Amino acid sequence: MPRSRSHLKLTSPCSPKAVHKVISRFSPEKKQLVRSIGFGGLLELPLHRKVGHRFSLWLLTKVARDATRAQSAAAGKVAGIPFYPHDVSIVFGVPSGGRPVPKKDQVQGLVSDEAKATVRGALGLDEGDDSRLRILHAAKHVLKKRFRRGMAEKDRAAFKVAFVVFVVENLLAPREVDSISLDYFMALRRPDEIQTYDWSEYVIRVILDSACQVQAAFAQGRPVENLFGCILFLQQIFYLDNLDFGREKNLLHDHTPRCKAYDYDTIKKLAKADRTRYRDGGLRSFGRKSAREASDVCYERSITRCGNHVNGVVVGSADGGEQDGHSDDIVFTDGRVFNQKILCEVCGDVGMEDLVMFCACGATVHQYCSDPVVLDATLVEWSCDECQAKQGNAAADKLSAEALNRKRPSHYLTEITVATNSVSKKACVQKGDQEEHFA
Repeated sequence: MPRSRSHLKLTSPCSPKAVHKVISRFSPEKKQLVRSIGFGGLLELPLHRKVGHRFSLWLLTKVARDATRAQSAAAGKVAGIPFYPHDVSIVFGVPSGGRPVPKKDQVQGLVSDEAKATVRGALGLDEGDDSRLRILHAAKHVLKKRFRRGMAEKDRAAFKVAFVVFVVENLLAPREVDSISLDYFMALRRPDEIQTYDWSEYVIRVILDSACQVQAAFAQGRPVENLFGCILFLQQIFYLDNLDFGREKNLLHDHTPRCKAYDYDTIKKLAKADRTRYRDGGLRSFGRKSAREASDVCYERSITRCGNHVNGVVVGSADGGEQDGHSDDIVFTDGRVFNQKILCEVCGDVGMEDLVMFCACGATVHQYCSDPVVLDATLVEWSCDECQAKQGNAAADKLSAEALNRKRPSHYLTEITVATNSVSKKACVQKGDQEEHFA
């Protein structure tokens, strides 16, 4: 491996700082639209002042495609740690397990006019405006636009398209610094179907392409100038989140998305702890720490697929036949049957069906999407927020009414304040002509 300093002069179109700056200013209506297309986890993305390019370059040289899976499957290993598409969903909270986003070689020169027209119309661009700078500027303008009287249906559709374009090109799967990829435009033709595509697999696919390009450049002695793909996922979250820094320093895998736990300072501290004293081919080297036990992490490598369980009950066919991979139905011991193709209430996609928990009302959530994360579903009886709120409000209303009746004179006009499970009600207390409001 050459020892050229030119390898260290790096650029990357991956800019989580740009994404955070825009998302952090979203109104509640815009945040709800983000959640509706399955990208709600990105709302938790902390500020990253910069991305460590040298660390990313070292990791890209350590990426290998997973030989145990089909050649077309988007899965690999980084420094010996396997990663899969669903791991992207765990890190960023984006859709996983749906229809594949069209591959670049399948749509080269074949991106439909309908797809291009949809994107241009959403961004307010004219035909021929395909430069990356122009498209990102237009997408940012749509995302920052304010609506005093709420968003119309056309505005909501444009916002969804603009959001995906902006986060793909700035974070999830950027390919070039000065050009934009058109392949994923095919997945934006119908904004209401954005969440049905496997965006997590698309992220992994671009990362593998980036690693292949970097490794080919080193093998041929060519300088590496551009690091494309989601290097934030590869280096700053997934890799570090899977390392063993000791019991006191390891971050608990008790919530998702995992990106929420990794701000710039945390990443910098952990990366420094993983740095070695020597250089690898002239590059700063890492890899000092070993990987955590699979049972200690929340990623797909920790799942043993020798048996599928949901709420402690083996998943099998509805007629009690032998289990063969994933079945369409989940059969509970009390006779209830649920179809596995139910979307999670949090991430909005099917994901890992064998880790679905059900509420009595029929609501569903993945164990890894629950807050806090549920490692063993046999130990809990999960209820959705709405059911918890109904149960909690009934008890809280009674308790609050009794407390107010004891402490307030009869001439007070009261409205009970209740705040349970993120459900809050405003209260008003009036004494004579003086009125006080509190939440």
